Formats: sequence, structure tokens, C-alpha cells
Amino acid sequence: MKKTWKIQTLSLQNNLVLAPMAGYTDAPFRKICRRFGAGLVVTELITSLGMYFQNQKTMNMLQFYPEEHPVALQIFGAYPDKMATAAKMGQDLGYDLIDINMGCPAPKIARSGSGGELLSDLSQIPSLFRAIVKAVTIPVTVKTRVGYRPNEPLASVVGKMAEQEGISALTIHGASVKQNSKGSRNWDEIAKTKEQVSIPVCANGGVKKPSDVLEILSYTNADAVMIGRACVGRPWFFQDVLDIYEGEDPMVVDLRKPSAKRIFDTLYEHIQLEIELKGENQAIREMRRPIHDYLRGLPKSGNIRDQVNKAQDSEALFRILRNYQSTFFHV
Repeated sequence: MKKTWKIQTLSLQNNLVLAPMAGYTDAPFRKICRRFGAGLVVTELITSLGMYFQNQKTMNMLQFYPEEHPVALQIFGAYPDKMATAAKMGQDLGYDLIDINMGCPAPKIARSGSGGELLSDLSQIPSLFRAIVKAVTIPVTVKTRVGYRPNEPLASVVGKMAEQEGISALTIHGASVKQNSKGSRNWDEIAKTKEQVSIPVCANGGVKKPSDVLEILSYTNADAVMIGRACVGRPWFFQDVLDIYEGEDPMVVDLRKPSAKRIFDTLYEHIQLEIELKGENQAIREMRRPIHDYLRGLPKSGNIRDQVNKAQDSEALFRILRNYQSTFFHV
């Protein structure tokens, strides 16, 4: 059972989507997740204003590998004209679709009236959708939440607006903006929205183990599942789900542990890709947190945390990791 799906004219190999996550879903991580079977990968949320004014840091975040296709550019902002310009830039750069962030609860995003804060006043939504859809010829999708406040569902309303304005698909996270990541298994509004719109719906939130993908698909009748924190430090999570699709016992897959070789080979590849893309200094700094995610749960991995955080160059970092690997795994 390998679920395929389409977003307008864009055909995807399966219905597993890598969620946009700030500080994680840069080009190297997206490339690795695609290799492990993600059907679609999405960038970190990127500021439309930074793109509009061509801020260098923002423009650097727009890089992607050819192997990532299909890849989506997620943008955030509150100004229809700036969002439309950013969407057109994304299309010109070769992205396969544009995703509008309407769910991020981060205070710095909320202060600009963007992300999840857009759900606080739905009157501005149709003009925002309309401007972006008109600016590009590739599909435009939306990632939102079940509502702004707990127990005040809005996703079905947003879904109808999206459908009317030409949005091609909708992703719904099972928590309100004010709940942040808590309560992420509120799937009833996702199911309700799926019943009321004809565009594809992607369910998000509450997926922690591979078999949860089957549960959320069954509960919501969604077309696809977006996977976030579950694949941080575990990009092979997508392959685990695909194995279940192909008939492996979900319980066995849930309990399966990756080999030390898979963990370290993937980690070393990730570090090397970061260095090649961003340079040694920036890559070493930015990989500190992901390294700890890869090593989470391994024996005495906390003992090298300080060493990893203090490593100043790739030679030192690889030496620390290989010494740890050889000490505990003999591979």
C-alpha cells in the first residue's frame, strides 16, 4: 500500500510530507529525507519581506538541490503584494509549489501579523490567497491550524476560503495557535474540513511513531500526512512508514531500532553536506543541535555533548564522533 497523490498537476511518489521546521529543514536535511522516501519536502518558513528586499541571509536560505524535487517553498507575511512577489521569485527559482504559512505561533512571527496570527482576523485571508495564486502558475498550498484559540475551530472555514480562491491543497495541524504544539491530536476539525472541501487535505500533528501515520489517515480520511518532529534526528522515519505501506507489521516497525551504521553514516553525510553548502564555521555551529538529535537515546551520548558544542572545526568534530562510535559500537 504505497499511497500516491496529486496536488493539481504535480504528481507525488507518496503522501508523506516533510514539515517545514525552523532550524532543521534546510537543503541538506531535505535532501536526506527525500532519499529516505519523503514524497514532498518543504523549506523552513521564509520571510516574504526578506525575499522582497533581497536580504542576503534570506536569499541564502532559498538554495536547494536538484535531488529535492518536488520541493515546496514556504513563505510567511501579512502583505499580499510582498507575498505575491516572493511567490513569483520562488517559482522563478524552480520551486515546485508555494506554501503559505498560517500556523506558526512564534512571537516574533505573530508580532508581524504573520503565520498563525493571520487566523485572528479571517477577513484579510481571501485577498492574500488571491494575490499569491494570481502571481504564479505552480500550485499554491496553505499550512494552517485547527483554530486560533482552543475549542474555537476555524480550519473548515479557512478551507472553504482557500478552495474558493484557487488554493490547491491544505495542511492542517491538530492544535490551535495558542496551544502551540500541545493538543496536536485534535484531529476532529481536520476530518470535518476534509468532508467539506474538494481540494486535498494533509493532516499534521500527533505523529510520533510510524504506525501513527495509518491512524491519522484513518481518523481524518486525509489525503496525506505531514511529518515534523518525529523525523528530527531520524530521517529514515519516512522509509519506516513506506515499509508499513508495503505490508510490514506496524508494531514491528514501531519497535525497530536503526543500526549504529545507519545513524552514523547519515549523520556524517548530513554534516558534510552542511559544510559544502555553508562553509565549515557556520555548518559546525548549526549542526550542534541536530547532532544531539541523531545521538539521542544512544549509550552515554550525553558525555560528548560538551565536546561537540566546543568543536571549532570539522576535523575535531569528526574525531569526537568517530571516537564515540568506535568506543560503543565497534563499527
